[in-house]
Amino acid sequence: MSSFYQLAIRDCGLTDYRDALGLQQDLNEKRARGEIPDTVLIVEHPPVITLGARQTANKLLVSRDDLAGKGIDVVDIRRGGGTTAHNPGQLVFYPILNLHDLRLGINEYIRELEQIGIELLTQLGVKAERRKGFPGLWVKDNSKFSILNSQFRKIASIGVRVSKRITYHGMAINIQNDLSIFDYIVPCGLENVKMTSVLNETGKEHLMQEVKTHLKKLLLKHFEKTEDRSLPGEAQRAKTGQKTDIRPPSSVIRHLPPWLKRPMPAGGEYKKTSDILNSLGIETICMNANCPNRGECWERGTATVLILGNICTRNCGFCSVPKGKPLPPDPDEPRRLAEMARQLNLKYLVITSVDRDDLPDGGATHFRNCIRQVREQLPAVKFEILTPDFRNCQEHAIEILRPALPFVFAHNVETVPSLYPVARSGGDYHRSLNLLKLARQTFGCPTKSSIMLGLGETDVEVEQVLKDLRSIGCERLTIGQYLKPSKDSLDVVEYITPEKFDWWKQKAITLGFDWVISAPFARSSYFAEMNWV
Repeated sequence: MSSFYQLAIRDCGLTDYRDALGLQQDLNEKRARGEIPDTVLIVEHPPVITLGARQTANKLLVSRDDLAGKGIDVVDIRRGGGTTAHNPGQLVFYPILNLHDLRLGINEYIRELEQIGIELLTQLGVKAERRKGFPGLWVKDNSKFSILNSQFRKIASIGVRVSKRITYHGMAINIQNDLSIFDYIVPCGLENVKMTSVLNETGKEHLMQEVKTHLKKLLLKHFEKTEDRSLPGEAQRAKTGQKTDIRPPSSVIRHLPPWLKRPMPAGGEYKKTSDILNSLGIETICMNANCPNRGECWERGTATVLILGNICTRNCGFCSVPKGKPLPPDPDEPRRLAEMARQLNLKYLVITSVDRDDLPDGGATHFRNCIRQVREQLPAVKFEILTPDFRNCQEHAIEILRPALPFVFAHNVETVPSLYPVARSGGDYHRSLNLLKLARQTFGCPTKSSIMLGLGETDVEVEQVLKDLRSIGCERLTIGQYLKPSKDSLDVVEYITPEKFDWWKQKAITLGFDWVISAPFARSSYFAEMNWV
């Protein structure tokens, strides 16, 4: 661990965004070399709109020329999140922290930022809260007239990036800034979201210097290690009885058995994969579902892409992808997928999506368009599609997908039928079986499914699921351990031993499956490229 334990806090006053970004990058490199301690920059910015790495969440409502005419700068950056805005009266802080030294995963770090914001806003008279799947802080409208997104007003935004385990970018909290700047954008790519501020909520103005003083105390409370205070990651684990060993980024804060430990992602190929995905604004299930295999897969130069956005129309208890009102399909996404496949030199591409019950074809046309675009540029690529259940349009969706000619058609049953009411909201076990049967009859290609263990199922129930899958012609199977991906997800009931997973593999082969991966970290697309090797 680094010898630096103190926290340096620098008040930069009103600073141009581009200058602050350059300073962050310089400090990030110095912190990675161990030349400086953990540092936090506190700033206000002249009017500026920033566009994040996720292109689908970058939405300007006026042209850049119009914004320039209003004296508003526009900056493209590579942090997470989408479009946001800064101007005087908004409190912004940029932590340059070594997450390894703090023993924090990225999700734990984001929760620390949110907690700092919650405590600061409480001191200023505003009750703010988190929302599942939507980083940042929100003020709830408890009036009887509020509906959907209008139930919440956003008061703080988070956009972070981690390079060599060192953070930069950070959090912006609206104190008493002019909110009209948000009229020129779709904040964070979320439609119908209203922004608010402390002034807007309370009618009270605050001296920004006093607000910064409150913030500095909270930053020291949460991020500075002293002789009588644990690191933030240790404090969180102490609450749950977890050992204070350094863990990979994960939102699961509980003691794991030794066979469920994963190394932190590192290496040149991992960074290359990450940079390509970020530069093209490609969503992945690896990130959105907090997959424990991300480091291993990205180091191999492969990732499972998530099309049709990262907002789901369902709210399954096992999943960390947020439920809400998705945006329309992005017509540029097929082109960006093709470019990603070219840059990564892919031979096998797994495409999946959120549930899109809002679309008449369940998103089937977009699946087909993505495959066509990639295939036009890279004819040799083989495709595995992992689809939703196409709840109201199975036959229509399969007919749309017929020209796509997938190499493997996959759809996950996820768990045993008795657990569907709590684990798979909106799903239907027999509907899932019917989709796999229909796909097998239509495409003639191998079909594949996946089941998670550890949610409270019995061996008898699992065996019956395997028999049901074989009865409709499913040939390929993955069996993996359920790991709680977010604090709001279902708890793990049982950790299954590797020996029991080996036993299930032999059982599946005996039942007639010809391709089986059964292991604690097995997921539906784990080593999917082995399907054709």
